Amino acid sequence: MAAQPPASPSPQARRQAQILALQAALAARDRHAIQRLLGQWVHRQGVSSLAVLGQELAAAEPEAWAWWQSLQSQDPEPVSEEPPPRLEPQLPRATRPAPAPSHPAVVQLRAWLPDQELRRAA
Repeated sequence: MAAQPPASPSPQARRQAQILALQAALAARDRHAIQRLLGQWVHRQGVSSLAVLGQELAAAEPEAWAWWQSLQSQDPEPVSEEPPPRLEPQLPRATRPAPAPSHPAVVQLRAWLPDQELRRAA
C-alpha cells in the first residue's frame, strides 16, 4: 500500500505560524525579518488585515510592537514619484573587421573597378 503524502497545513495553521514568526522577529528586534514577514502577510492576507495583525502583535508583545512603531515613524521609506533611471547596457564599441587577405580572384575583380580617384571625380 502506498504511503499517503502529508496533508498540507490548514490556512489557520499557516496564519498562526506566520504570527509566531513575526512575534519571534519582534522579540529579536530583527528589522529585516519583520519587513519580510509583513510583506508576506500583506501578499497572503491583504493590506486591510494589517490593522488586526498590529492589534494582535501589540497584545502579545506590547514593548516590541511599540519599538517597531517608533522605528517606522522615525525612518519612513522614501516614496519616489519617478521611476528609477533605466540603465542601458554598455556594449563594446564595434570595430572594423580586419581586411580580408588578398585572394588572386579578388585582386583580379578589383582591377575591373574604377579607381577611387575616378569615382570621386564622377
